[in-house]
Amino acid sequence: MSPLLWLTWMVNGLLAVAYTLIDHGAAVLLLPALAWLGATAPREHRPWVAAAAVLSVLTGLVVPAPVPVLLAAMAWAGAVAVRLDRFNPTGLRWRVNGGLALYALAALGFAVYASYTSRLDPRTWAGVVASGEAASVVAQGRSFLNTIAVWGLWVILPLGYLALLLQGIFVHPPSPGAPADIIHAVRARGRG
Repeated sequence: MSPLLWLTWMVNGLLAVAYTLIDHGAAVLLLPALAWLGATAPREHRPWVAAAAVLSVLTGLVVPAPVPVLLAAMAWAGAVAVRLDRFNPTGLRWRVNGGLALYALAALGFAVYASYTSRLDPRTWAGVVASGEAASVVAQGRSFLNTIAVWGLWVILPLGYLALLLQGIFVHPPSPGAPADIIHAVRARGRG
């Protein structure tokens, strides 16, 4: 193989990788946050964290914008929240992974729904012998469902997730006493 041919192949491969990274930049941005969440998770949580991470990356690669960007923002916000939490970071990490998995499943479900319905003629939904009015009603219903799904994916679920993170950081149950008293009671085990 000539050096020029080898150089051509290498440049072509690097350009293909660069194009893929640019095209799926939000999915690539997911990886460090998800890797940190997985690396710092307790051993018994790691299979679930890995499943949520795979589902999130798959969603970031398959579903069109702005879902991958929102998913990356949610993953990074979750990682920061877990890092900031001093009360129960393990419990918050569990909720972060659950929230990411739920959002990824909702986004994949909407992508499948949108792909399926985009290929259907509204008259098919209204029945084989459909009038123009029935097809119009079906088209309006589909438009309504699309609007609800878009609002859910772009606004409601991400804001609910962020509210969950803020609750995990700032809202904790009241403790029965000062931290020093609780530590003393646990160490003394009721002996005074």
